[in-house]
Amino acid sequence: MALLIRHITVGEAATVINVIVAFFEYSIALAVVALLVYFTPPVHSALAWNVIGRNLHSSLWPTILRTDSTSARGTGVRVALFTYLLFAVTVLVAVAGVVTPLGLKNGPMLSNPPQNISTAFIEDTSPLGRATTPSDGFVYSRLCGSWGPMSCPGNANANTTEIAPEIIDRFNNTPYGPFGMQFRRWYESLKGYNYSVSIPTFSTTESLILRSGIFAVDGLIVDMDNPGIGLWNHTLPAETHNGGVWSEDMMWLEPVTACVDTNLTLDYTLHANDFLEFSHYNITDRGGFFNLTSHYPSLDRDGQNINVLQHAYKGAVLSNFFAMESFNNLTRNESFYGRTFPTNESLTGLSVGTLQLHDLLYLWSGSSDFDSDDRPDLKTSCQGYGGADSANISNVAVTCNLLITPPTRSDNGDQRRSDDNSTWTQRMYSCASVTRARMQRVEFSFNGTMDLSALSISRSNIDTPVLWASEKTDLNITDIDVFWGRVPDSFEGDDALWTTRSDVFYIPAGGSDVWGVVVSGQPTTLPAIAWNAVTTIGSGGGAVTDQSKVADYTGENNFALLSKFQNLITVDPTDGAAQILNLIWTDLMANNIRGSDSRSSLLVRQNTVSVAYDMRYAVPGIILFAMWVPLFGGALIVLCTGLLKFSYLRDLLTHTGAGRIAMGTSALKPMQPNPAQMGTVDSEADGKWALGAGRTLVAFQPTDNGFPPMMGRTEFSVLVNQESRGSDSFNSAHSYGKPEDHAASDVDIGYQIWKMD
Repeated sequence: MALLIRHITVGEAATVINVIVAFFEYSIALAVVALLVYFTPPVHSALAWNVIGRNLHSSLWPTILRTDSTSARGTGVRVALFTYLLFAVTVLVAVAGVVTPLGLKNGPMLSNPPQNISTAFIEDTSPLGRATTPSDGFVYSRLCGSWGPMSCPGNANANTTEIAPEIIDRFNNTPYGPFGMQFRRWYESLKGYNYSVSIPTFSTTESLILRSGIFAVDGLIVDMDNPGIGLWNHTLPAETHNGGVWSEDMMWLEPVTACVDTNLTLDYTLHANDFLEFSHYNITDRGGFFNLTSHYPSLDRDGQNINVLQHAYKGAVLSNFFAMESFNNLTRNESFYGRTFPTNESLTGLSVGTLQLHDLLYLWSGSSDFDSDDRPDLKTSCQGYGGADSANISNVAVTCNLLITPPTRSDNGDQRRSDDNSTWTQRMYSCASVTRARMQRVEFSFNGTMDLSALSISRSNIDTPVLWASEKTDLNITDIDVFWGRVPDSFEGDDALWTTRSDVFYIPAGGSDVWGVVVSGQPTTLPAIAWNAVTTIGSGGGAVTDQSKVADYTGENNFALLSKFQNLITVDPTDGAAQILNLIWTDLMANNIRGSDSRSSLLVRQNTVSVAYDMRYAVPGIILFAMWVPLFGGALIVLCTGLLKFSYLRDLLTHTGAGRIAMGTSALKPMQPNPAQMGTVDSEADGKWALGAGRTLVAFQPTDNGFPPMMGRTEFSVLVNQESRGSDSFNSAHSYGKPEDHAASDVDIGYQIWKMD
């Protein structure tokens, strides 16, 4: 059973405990002595009085009642000095006992040296995890040929979905390739050419797009700040009571999007009675028409060294150029900044009021001069490849779209309010997107709780370039989805592979990019399917993506998502547009893919608890320590060197007992007393004894242990003589010289005391 107390630190709790314990200690001691005195009869043996006296004088009663033993007056400088010193130390100990614990607090978890620890699989109990299809029975497969069966690389037989063993051998040597991932939801179906294959169910089970940070879900690490996913089968270190820290290298898939502002906007006025019915609006020239470049945009054809921004720019230029043609062959000189072109959805094919994506050629007038059937293929021009091109490592899968951003108010009003007669605007961007694979070092830390939500995760790039590969084939892009991934260094220069050594790898284009469908158990096609789903947001479903099965990313019915997108556009319109597409792609991928590679053991730095201390509260303890060192050190020196003998100390303790003194057997002997100073019982009751008889000189000289420490016969008698004169200086005692140099009476008295038995 544990007692829980709110609003108190460990140090404060320790202080309270110390105060309570000290209170009990002193109060019990006072109570016991009081009861001892009450129940003790006035007649006892001398030995009993010794014990009673020790108990009385070791308690706080003498201090409380201010008895003789607490008086320092008339005791001499040395006795008074050590008395005050002992009192100061006692007070300082009490203060240190109260103040010092206040500096205590729980420190950070510290890491022990790394050690191998076995792992345990942790089930994801979130909706996403619960909806994941078990991997048992999943079969990797592939189909080649867009219009009929064709032989896939490594297979002579076209009528099979089996993957050639040599392909499996090349891409299964590391967990960072096509066989380290699976569909999240899948089923067996007859696809393609009536082959039974594992087919994904592309949908959204639990949208993560409103989340932030980096976190773990079933089979993945998801980063919604810098969008991307890491393929990881969630196994955590077992039997780590305080948790630990470890890192894993994993393949990371991330969207890369570049957007270029077309400098055209959609502008309209909102009427409360026809919200969501924006049949009429203006296209406003912000430089997209009158300031359009006259140079044809080009692309750098440099294989894997792709410039995504060039693709987006080319799309924007060509899109605006053909849009001008659709407006009766509008010329640059005929337009100007702020010119509006009243239009409607029936003419442009564009609706307004929500986020949406369209083909780059989004405007046409419907005139005979610019019939929709005669429109050029701007998508191919922007993407830089077509379905008839060769499938290889250089033809990177680029997806181009026109993004209509979420509506924002142009009248400086609160965009969370749809006020009547408020004015709104939507920007239009040409965006180009690719999928990039890279190796990431992901660091995990947790407190020992075996739950994915207990993980703290961070990631960093692995700067060392690694070997990436895609299979070689002479098939066209429409006919094959090539396998790709990281391969061992031994495959560099392999005749069956295109390889590149790099920090990143851009996924090559394949049939799934062209057709937007998955025809076999090949999870590497999912990035293309996700981009296909992004392309159809707000404009209808694609070939494989039923919009009713994926989340609504338009913001029309999700105002929290709309607000997030609006904020991204407000902070940075261009980067915000790219971030919107990257977030949507990441959300779709997290809902439809999972990692399948797991580890049986991990190199973990286990956590160990620690205590932190605020040194400001250590000042009383430091002062106490500074006093303890010379005092304890001095005591050790005089004891260990024999300057103070234990026998002498024992005799002093013995002969200062009340019983011995009362019996007259104590070695404490008064000097020849002055009767006038002896006092009476009444004077003692009046508290005058310490000022009278209490100042009578008393000497201690046991018969068996020689002279007091540091003194011979002459020094001892002179000291007694000195005390009779009222001087307390030890050095002055040495200056007296021999006894015969002084008054005979004083010397005789001192000498007699020395001779006493």
